[in-house]
Amino acid sequence: MLNMFNPVLRVLRFWRSWISVIAPVVLTAIPLTADPENEKAMWCAYNILVCAVYWICECTPLAITSLLPVVLLPLTGVASTNAVCINYLKGTNMMFLAGLVMAIAVEHCGLHVRIALNIIQGVGTSKRMLMLGFMICAMFLSMWISNTAATAMMVPIVDAIDKAINSDQNGNETDEHKDIETTVKKPRDSKSRNFLLLACAYASNIGGTGVITGSPPNLVVLSTLNKEFGTGKAPLSYATWMAFNVPLMLVNTLAAWCLLIAMEAYATRGSPKPTREGELKVKNILAGKKRELGKMSLHEIQVLILFILLVILWFFQDPVFITGWASFFTKATVGSATPAVLIVWMLFLLPKNVSSTQPSEALLDWHTVEKRLPWGVILLLGGGFALADATASSGLSNYLASKLISLQYLETWQINLIISCATTFVTEMSLSLCQNPIYLMMTAAVCCSYAFMLPVATAPNAIVFSHSTMKTSDMMKAGFLLNIICIITTNFAINTWGVPLFGLSEFPAWAGPSAPSCNITSGLDLSTTIPGAL
Repeated sequence: MLNMFNPVLRVLRFWRSWISVIAPVVLTAIPLTADPENEKAMWCAYNILVCAVYWICECTPLAITSLLPVVLLPLTGVASTNAVCINYLKGTNMMFLAGLVMAIAVEHCGLHVRIALNIIQGVGTSKRMLMLGFMICAMFLSMWISNTAATAMMVPIVDAIDKAINSDQNGNETDEHKDIETTVKKPRDSKSRNFLLLACAYASNIGGTGVITGSPPNLVVLSTLNKEFGTGKAPLSYATWMAFNVPLMLVNTLAAWCLLIAMEAYATRGSPKPTREGELKVKNILAGKKRELGKMSLHEIQVLILFILLVILWFFQDPVFITGWASFFTKATVGSATPAVLIVWMLFLLPKNVSSTQPSEALLDWHTVEKRLPWGVILLLGGGFALADATASSGLSNYLASKLISLQYLETWQINLIISCATTFVTEMSLSLCQNPIYLMMTAAVCCSYAFMLPVATAPNAIVFSHSTMKTSDMMKAGFLLNIICIITTNFAINTWGVPLFGLSEFPAWAGPSAPSCNITSGLDLSTTIPGAL
């Protein structure tokens, strides 16, 4: 008798999954059969009912279901993304939050470790190539996950490599490295290890500049442009940001590698040279760690697909050089937060494993998000936006502009150089003068990530400093030189390929209403004056 009901029982075990799929489809009958004059209202009713069903049946965690309006309302033409997000967070903050959750999913399934090991093993295991491999890995990961997480993940890998190199002929660890607890409490006194850790921190800081969601200062540029000049008016998008900053990121990472290689060679002069045996040990430890991971699980594959899909959606939302997919939604403006929340919602909906006998956990659970999400960073970003708004509303921005009137006698490239230097060393943004706003804002935002000198400057710096035997002066020496290099490369980039990419050769029409006294000028025409600029 029970066998007769087995198929039914199997179906009932997955009742939440069935409701998750069927309810949104069935409920579309409400708006599709409505009168044209009530269509928008009925789509709103559809959104409410879908959320209600998900809340009641707990198809996804309550907090995640609460984010569904960010997806449904813009796509159904009821309200724009920014209008919806302002009830939670600003649209830019919501995009950042969703990106952080996606990064947590990557960490949760262990995909980042697999990526790291493959990159390091692929680059090479000689002393110099090993450092380059660590830097490429940290740089790439910090583009997508937090700089802190990328650096923290690299530290145990550096330790594993260090153990392999410092083991005896039979592969056993020396007495210095036997006790893991001692290793954690008392960092190894190894100059090469210090430079490897420093390379990871610097590459993580630089990698955060590669994509617009890589670091909070990047989002400030997008948010400010959208607020001051209108959403989508400025030619700054996920795609154009990458087009400008990815080449710059690669150049700066290469420069940092060359600098650290030279400094390490000087610091370790007279020390024994690396042997072939040491390289083989490194290869063995990397191969062993890859074997421990085994084949890619279904969990990792699904997260990887969703991750790639999110990047594609962000990149082609409004890439400028072609018509983006967001332009097809004409009833309401669709912002970057909508595809981000959509992918996050799928993380909590799709099963980790496929089974015909019992339900599976989702790719990500809310408990993991609550535990790992850096809420402080989100609050920090919100606080920064609040202070920016207060600066404008209180008249402080006009006061500072009047005090900086002497800058009008400097040429534009000189002003830009001053701003990049000030931002790098003091981490403060400067007001744009009568030039294309992107010209100065982009430089300032990117330079905020070039904080290489002090352990307290960034979380990656603090992590590697605490796990090393470096002195503060050691980090300052390398960091100061790298600051100078990155200032030069950034100013070169904004004055070369940044010009055609963002239209910096003339004052843009989209910024005209905000600065009506600014006649057409060139960001690079240093002989051009700006009547009435200040």
